[in-house]
Amino acid sequence: MRGYDAPVSLDEGIEIVDYDARWPAQFAGERDRVRIGLGLLHVSYEHIGSTAVPGLGGKPVVDLMLGASPAVWAALPDLRARLVALGYEDLDEAGVPARFAFRRRTALRGFNLAVVELEGAHWRNNLALRDYLRAHPEEAAAYAAAKRAAFEGGAKTLLAYSEKKAPVIAALLAQALRQ
Repeated sequence: MRGYDAPVSLDEGIEIVDYDARWPAQFAGERDRVRIGLGLLHVSYEHIGSTAVPGLGGKPVVDLMLGASPAVWAALPDLRARLVALGYEDLDEAGVPARFAFRRRTALRGFNLAVVELEGAHWRNNLALRDYLRAHPEEAAAYAAAKRAAFEGGAKTLLAYSEKKAPVIAALLAQALRQ
């Protein structure tokens, strides 16, 4: 569905940086670019991931989540083709069922976009984790330390880094869902 037959690698080199106060504006600009490009009325956009938590460092890649209504979800092939036309690379489910992953990299910025069912489990979990970290700066600081430790311990590619921090995210999500 990527629009070409070349195999795609999810893995890529990463870097960890301190929080950048420009990330929310970058999210807003990309959200608006996608919103205009898609022209869809039945989707919602949220800023998720580390770049959505003030003060939390991480990969300098802004994460957008697009929540698709049932009508849009039913037309997913068209939505995916439109995102590719907007310059996103279609990574299919990228190992996570019912979440379609896209990435766009430019010389100055990186964006990840997840297409999920609006109000579905992925939608709720991402928002719960983001909101929990925003409300609990001590937990966000501990998460930042775990991310730095993973990177400094040799996890310098996306897949290795994601694997190293997965237990921390699972614990944080469990705490967030108990709130």
